[in-house]
Amino acid sequence: MLKPKVISQALRQTLNDVVKAAMIMTSEGSLIAFAADTDKEATIYAAISANIWNTYKKKNVYTELKYQILHCEEGVIYITNVGPMILCLVGNSKAINDLGILKAKGEAIKSHLEEPLLQFAALG
Repeated sequence: MLKPKVISQALRQTLNDVVKAAMIMTSEGSLIAFAADTDKEATIYAAISANIWNTYKKKNVYTELKYQILHCEEGVIYITNVGPMILCLVGNSKAINDLGILKAKGEAIKSHLEEPLLQFAALG
């Protein structure tokens, strides 16, 4: 059985001086696991990320949408799907200069968690 604590530990490994938060959520934005300074931050990031991801998916303009990189006032957000779930990495202002690193970290954690999360989703 996949445990949120184990996922949180894997997400925590992505954090550094550029990536300040990482989370896995349902497509509705409900957090499954996260690594962030506070629960409140993670909840806010999850709600915004899921809303943006789903808005683009519903428009069917981007039927092959693989990821999004959003520039925000305080940094950058990387969003991608992991099966039916959403992965979000939040980078600080330094991430604007290191988008390749942010994307690489996102792809690495996605490939690491994809199979267990797909098995978990199949049970539900």
